[in-house]
Amino acid sequence: MTHISFKSTLHHWLCYSQRQLLLDLRPLHDHYTRRIIPSTCIPLANIKKHLFELPPKSLPFAVLEPHGHRGVTHKLLIDQGWNVPWILIEGEELWKVSRELGILEEIDKNNDSVKNYDTEKDELNLYSNRSRWVLFQPSPFLMNNIDFIEESLKTLSKNHVFNCLDVACGSGRDVAWLSLRQTVDWRITAIDSMSRALDRTRQLTSRSGVLDKIQTVHVKIMANGSVKKNQELSTPPQMSLSKVDGNSEVDTRPKLDKKIIMENQIEFLNKKYDLVLTIRFLNREFLSTMANLVKPDGFLLISTFVNDGKHTYKNPKSNSNRLELGELDIKFRKEFEVIKDEVELIEDGRPVNSFLARKKREI
Repeated sequence: MTHISFKSTLHHWLCYSQRQLLLDLRPLHDHYTRRIIPSTCIPLANIKKHLFELPPKSLPFAVLEPHGHRGVTHKLLIDQGWNVPWILIEGEELWKVSRELGILEEIDKNNDSVKNYDTEKDELNLYSNRSRWVLFQPSPFLMNNIDFIEESLKTLSKNHVFNCLDVACGSGRDVAWLSLRQTVDWRITAIDSMSRALDRTRQLTSRSGVLDKIQTVHVKIMANGSVKKNQELSTPPQMSLSKVDGNSEVDTRPKLDKKIIMENQIEFLNKKYDLVLTIRFLNREFLSTMANLVKPDGFLLISTFVNDGKHTYKNPKSNSNRLELGELDIKFRKEFEVIKDEVELIEDGRPVNSFLARKKREI
C-alpha cells in the first residue's frame, strides 16, 4: 500500500466515519507505544473472545492489522458480517502519514519509564492513565436519554455520584458505557444469572479501566420474582479482578469465604438506586421489586420485546417474555411519572417497548 493510499484511507475514515472507530489488532504494548488516535486495542490473539466489544454490524469502523497478518480482517470480521471499509497495515509508511495528519501518539522507547519495565504490573501501571476509547455501543434508548437522566439527577445532589442497578446486564456494554461517562460518576451493580455474562462484564470494564466502579452479582430471578442466591460471587466493589496483557487475562481476585459471598449478594436488594435499568429482559413478577429499588426522583428504564401488533418475530417465542402495548404504563403510572413510552425497532427489526419513568416523591 502506498503513501498516497494510506493518506486517502485515513482521510476518508476521519471525514466519513460516524464515530471514528478504529480497532487495533496489535499487542497491547505495541498499541500504547505507538497508536492512532482514537483507536481501541483488542490483540489479535484475543479477538474471538471479545467480539461482543465490537460495534453493531451495521456501523462502519476501521481495522489496523499487525505486520505479518495482512488479510486477517476479512477472515475474522468482514466474512462474519461486520462493516469494515477501512483496513490499515502496520508499518513505517502508516506511521509517517499518521504523524503528518497529527493523529499519531508515540512514547519514546528510550524513556526510563518504558525502557526499564520488566513485569506485567509495571506495564499496566504505565498504561493506566492513558486515554482509552471503546468500540461498542450501549442500548440506543439508554444512550438517547442519559443526558436528561443525568441533568435531572444533578439538580438533587452536589457530589454527582449516582448508583445504578442493571438487571440482567448481559455482556456489560451498558454498565461499561455508563461508567465511562465524564459528566457524573456512576457506581453500578450489575446482576445476571449467567456466569459467562458476568465474566464478559468484568472483562469489558477491566479493559475500559472502570472495573472499580462495578459490582457484579451472580443471582437468578425466579419465575415468581424471588431472587435465588448463587454460591459464586463475582466482584465486590473496589476489588481488582484481572490483569490484561497482549495475550492473556489473569484472575487476581482474593478468595472470599461463603459468609462474605452470601452477605454481598443479599445486599443489593437492600439498597435504593438513582437508576434501575433492564434491557431485553422481562420477568413480570420482578417488576414491582424493580420499582421498589428506585429512589424517589430516581429513574426506571426498561427496553424489551413487545407485541406491537405490526411485526412478527420468532424469538423470544413466549408471551411471558414479551410485553403488551401499554402494559408498563398501567403497571407504573401510579408511582412514577411516565416520561417516554414508545415502540422502537432494534437492529434486526424486532420491536421493543422502550419506557422511561421518574419515581414520584411520597406526599
